[in-house]
Amino acid sequence: MILSVVIPCLNESETIAICIKKSIKQIKLLKIKGEVIVADNGSIDGSIEISKKNGAKVIHVKEKGYGAALRAGFSAAKGKYIMMGDGDDSYDFNFIKKFYLKIEEGYDLVQGCRFPSGGGIIEKGAMPISHRLVGNPFLTKVSRFLHKVPFNDMYCGMKMFRKSFLDKLSFFSTGMVFCMELVIKFYNHGSKSCELPIIFKKDGRKKGKSHIRTFYDGFSTLKFLLICCPKWLFFIPSLILFLTATYQVFNSHLYFSELGLFKIFFLQVLSIQLLMLGLFSSVLSEKIGLGKNKYLKSFFKYFTLSLAIILFLILGTLSLLTKVFIIKETYPEYLSIICDYIVFLSIMIIFNSFFVSLLNIEKEI
Repeated sequence: MILSVVIPCLNESETIAICIKKSIKQIKLLKIKGEVIVADNGSIDGSIEISKKNGAKVIHVKEKGYGAALRAGFSAAKGKYIMMGDGDDSYDFNFIKKFYLKIEEGYDLVQGCRFPSGGGIIEKGAMPISHRLVGNPFLTKVSRFLHKVPFNDMYCGMKMFRKSFLDKLSFFSTGMVFCMELVIKFYNHGSKSCELPIIFKKDGRKKGKSHIRTFYDGFSTLKFLLICCPKWLFFIPSLILFLTATYQVFNSHLYFSELGLFKIFFLQVLSIQLLMLGLFSSVLSEKIGLGKNKYLKSFFKYFTLSLAIILFLILGTLSLLTKVFIIKETYPEYLSIICDYIVFLSIMIIFNSFFVSLLNIEKEI
């Protein structure tokens, strides 16, 4: 089997036959062995019967969601390549030949692009203005910035990829975020990828409505992009807070007051906790296949619980000795605050080192 065309379906009785017929026609034109799989997500409008009548293989997906339907369809696919596209006829399956010829050049992923920035065309009325001018461009730019994926249309639902590469990856998204997750994981795992301009049409349904929930899906995607990028969500804010707190400590003669002292310690606690969340997020991102942090391995190699204990003892002891035997009434009081700060910092290090050890437990015990 060379090509499997997977079409997610939820009450697409008006358009599903068109998509299936176009797909079968393209497979015949290419003179390859192929199949059309309709991953039905609980249709009650006759979509299942129409799909079978027009030559598609129908699989029933109990778990709700766009991503859940596609993942089930991919699992059932037997083709060397998998083509995916929506069942509302907004994506033109006559583009299958172009995708196939492109992937045959040696690509692992051929991503469709609807936007003019990537050579695509969006027909009048095919996409809401809010999606066209704000939502999709914004989320694409965020993904390009955070995850370095050089595509112009991250949310395009038409793409072709090698099943052998797909099988190396694991996925967890069940909703619309799946489109973004698939592209990011392919790219982060070293796939040879490219974009192919397509024409995005107004869907052919007269009665049905779009399954996209604008604000919910948009927020879910943004949340996904941020959570999977600890550098900007945790590490950089942590560094800024840490440097701010440290600066104020060593200039505590300018800030010396109960309020100023509280602010310093609050910033310090917050910065360290953000750092720990960043470490946890980095480990989690690596485990779910969203790329590797090149600094993470080095960090765990050198930062161990034993090292933290030694650091705690050295810092704590030096600070206490300094405060007791060196700093007396003749020294400014803010120097005493600095010593308290160092002791506090060493205590934070020892407690959080247990958390770090838990993340790397297989090498600690």
